[in-house]
Amino acid sequence: TDEIMHQDIVPLYAADIEDQLKKQFAYLSGGRGGDGCPVITFPDYPTFSEIPEKEFQNVLTYLTSIP
Repeated sequence: TDEIMHQDIVPLYAADIEDQLKKQFAYLSGGRGGDGCPVITFPDYPTFSEIPEKEFQNVLTYLTSIP
């Protein structure tokens, strides 16, 4: 089973993950895909492979919850 998809989603606030967001390994560029969904950008980040899984999940959960 896919653990990420089966986790209970807890609302995250920017203030809760401020340090993680400041790293800018992922961000909303403001663009939208053909289906109208927001585009999440993953810029070149030298230590991307060293980002802890929980931190990665927090940032993506936050970014995907922004209307």
